[in-house]
Amino acid sequence: MSVAELGRNPTVKDEIAHSRQAAVSGLMFSYPVHQAADILFCKANLVNVGQDQLPHLEPTRTIARRFNARYAPETGIFPEPASLPSAAPLLLGTDGGKMSKSRGNAVALADDADDTARLIRGAKTDSIRHITYDPATRPEVSSLVLLAAPCTDRDPLEVADEVGAGGAGPLKRTATDAVNEYLAPIRARRTSYAQERGFVRNIRKGGNGRASAVADETLEEGRRAMKTSY
Repeated sequence: MSVAELGRNPTVKDEIAHSRQAAVSGLMFSYPVHQAADILFCKANLVNVGQDQLPHLEPTRTIARRFNARYAPETGIFPEPASLPSAAPLLLGTDGGKMSKSRGNAVALADDADDTARLIRGAKTDSIRHITYDPATRPEVSSLVLLAAPCTDRDPLEVADEVGAGGAGPLKRTATDAVNEYLAPIRARRTSYAQERGFVRNIRKGGNGRASAVADETLEEGRRAMKTSY
């Protein structure tokens, strides 16, 4: 893909704008290509992706399509992966913008219950007291509702109805309780694994080895198709 094509990617444009720099390095443009390599090396046909990351999937599909058309028009090598949305395809950050670790507006697995409560307590809402789930007109409030819903295995409308006229305070407490309860066993396992770094390194080493073997096989298949397997 060309730099111009990558520059038109909405996610890339947003990251460049957020960087507030007069110029950015080539890494900003190569990131979607590296991401495509992560997907295509194992010939993935489905990618679990959030709504805001859907534009990142398009370069992957384009690269797969162009490679197949040029080097393997009869059989193809790479599938064009489709998106696999989750129950919560889009969650805003606590500041109402795009959720991102680098922007400090996301709840991290490394956060404890108090950090999570502090982040959600400071989340942006609106001036309407009655809580409803309406992503189009009330994105910040709806994002908090949607944050709580999958953690409690409930429909967002049910969560909104339960809070009702309670307002933003009870909504934030509902979201906080839901997230902390859901993440509690995950955080406990994380803490346990942090004490067994050798065990974790072995898991990573084994996974890297299996992935490298698949990548080597795919790379050789690509080279044969390009007639560059020397």
